[in-house]
Amino acid sequence: MKYRIQIFIFCCFLGLKTLSAQEQPNFIVIFTDDQGYEDLSCFGSNKLKTPNIDKMANEGMKLTSFYVASSVCSPSRAALLTGRMPKRVGVPGVLFPKKNEKGLSTEEITIAELLKEKNYATALVGKWHLGHDKKYLPLNQGFDSYFGIPYSNNMSIASGIDISPNIVFNDGYTLEKMHSDISRVEVESKKGPKNALKNKPPLMRGNQIVEYPTNQTTLTERYTNEAVSFIQKNKEKPFFLYLAHSFPHVPIFVGDKFKGSSGTTPYYDAVQEIDWSVGEVFKALKENGLDKNTIVIFTSDNGPNSHGSAKPLKGRKFDTYEGGQRVPAVFWAPNKIKQGVVSDEIVSSLDIFPTIAKYAGISMPKGRVFDGYDISKFLKGKSKKSPRKEMYFYGSNSTKIDGVRVGDWKYVINGYRKTSWRKLTKEDTKIKLFNLKENKSEAENVIDSNAKKAKQLLKQMTRYDANLEKDISKK
Repeated sequence: MKYRIQIFIFCCFLGLKTLSAQEQPNFIVIFTDDQGYEDLSCFGSNKLKTPNIDKMANEGMKLTSFYVASSVCSPSRAALLTGRMPKRVGVPGVLFPKKNEKGLSTEEITIAELLKEKNYATALVGKWHLGHDKKYLPLNQGFDSYFGIPYSNNMSIASGIDISPNIVFNDGYTLEKMHSDISRVEVESKKGPKNALKNKPPLMRGNQIVEYPTNQTTLTERYTNEAVSFIQKNKEKPFFLYLAHSFPHVPIFVGDKFKGSSGTTPYYDAVQEIDWSVGEVFKALKENGLDKNTIVIFTSDNGPNSHGSAKPLKGRKFDTYEGGQRVPAVFWAPNKIKQGVVSDEIVSSLDIFPTIAKYAGISMPKGRVFDGYDISKFLKGKSKKSPRKEMYFYGSNSTKIDGVRVGDWKYVINGYRKTSWRKLTKEDTKIKLFNLKENKSEAENVIDSNAKKAKQLLKQMTRYDANLEKDISKK
């Protein structure tokens, strides 16, 4: 107590303002799963209506050149929470519910751990997907509470997760039948990442499974109720809520109230239910007097699956073309983020970590390389330019660098990933150069007429990757 008084007196002497617990800003990051660039009405879709996110965009900042660090989920989430490239933190690809699967190292510092320096309450509601073994789970990564499924909703139960004595079983399941599933997954996972028990993830609270198989139809509603409850319980102290929705990842489940609501497909029904969820979060903020002191960020973990749209961009999930990693993003905070702005400046999910640190008044951790930038001045309107001028692209489930964007120019080695449903043509494998200002859809390869620019970008990309490798080798 004496130490705090001395700091307060010293700050007053210097004319510095100290923040009380009530003045510390709250942070909410809403992260959807496999939602495409176009898949909000405020981003141009005519297949659905998202009035709550549209209102958020009108009152905040809509970013049209916002990138996540990967075109698949686990690495994208690792980068968001650490401010470091997936390759740097050892999560370059998708994690699966198999025995001895790794996860995000506890040596990494997450946003939740960072905010503990200022005694923030922290919660993860929704999808984790950064390791299902106990040492990797959210409660060991800075979160006070966790409610959700530990990986994608099309995956199965994994061995080694504690089971609640009060577990709820669905679909006629028993404890014996659940253990039979676990044994089967252990055997089949040795054959590869996929198994025959898809679409049966467990629901967890804390470190324990509390429901199996998860009733996914009510998942978005339950996530929302959990998020609202957390806001209500922590209205007297600063908090960080990471609300990571499981949809519109496939298989798509929608609550009864939203089935057919878009008049198009279940994919858009699911996004409309998420929009409802956003509205409930904002309602809770207003009812608890927190809407003037909370920063809310809405975005997606990567490009769309086969049901969504990245138009007018090229590519989708798995790709390093724009549609794989450029996603819809809205930043909202009265008095902290300039209102009614649409910006095409380059911003990344990597920038969220250092920006939250700045708003919270916390120094960046020493002794490690961060790939994000503090964009608080840009968000406040004190600078029209984002400090980020470049974005690097790595192949999905790969440590191999595929491309780089610097300003309006983008150099790509492998834009498409070869899959069971896509056979690459000779044209697909050509190295490409695009001017995104003139050709947002990456339709015209201008490398032949801009050989010097291509050489510059290749050199910059190669240098960055070499430095990243050097940093990794020091560990």
